[in-house]
Amino acid sequence: MGAETYAIMAIASAVVGSAAQIQAAKAQKKMYERQADITERQSRMEALNYKQQGVNAIKKMNRVMAANAARAAAGNLDPYASYDSADVIGTYNLRMGVNDFTIARDNASIAKKMGKYQADNYRYAGQVAVSNAKTMAVANIGMSFVQAGMITGYSPSFLSASNTAAATSTTTSALPLDGSVSGYNYAIG
Repeated sequence: MGAETYAIMAIASAVVGSAAQIQAAKAQKKMYERQADITERQSRMEALNYKQQGVNAIKKMNRVMAANAARAAAGNLDPYASYDSADVIGTYNLRMGVNDFTIARDNASIAKKMGKYQADNYRYAGQVAVSNAKTMAVANIGMSFVQAGMITGYSPSFLSASNTAAATSTTTSALPLDGSVSGYNYAIG
């Protein structure tokens, strides 16, 4: 086989390999998207559990307050009188029940937000995987062209030694050696 055949094989293998990299990244992106969906579902289930805890806290508070009112009435106390011991106990139970409910509600909100945050991270990771695969594909194909040029001995005109030397000589010869430019002398001293 000739050098041109090897060069064509190098470019073709880079193109096929790059296409495979992109397809693998797309598959990885789908996996990340599924993981994001699972994470969102789990966070919704967790949020529902916290909401149920809040509902249970309110139900418990109602039972405790009803029992306290019944005990106060059974002990010949007015269960609804202000600033009485039964009222103080009822207020305390109400505050504790509302606190438990509020904590459960906040935990539900946090669970939903954290699930969305994690799902967004998974989705972004999938997008980055595909983007990086495309960038690497372009780089690999570019490198295969360079390798093909090395195999065949082809050198683009802008990389040839004669053009580089000519560009260097015109740049250095355009400036006078005494430091003056356009009639002005910038020499120190």
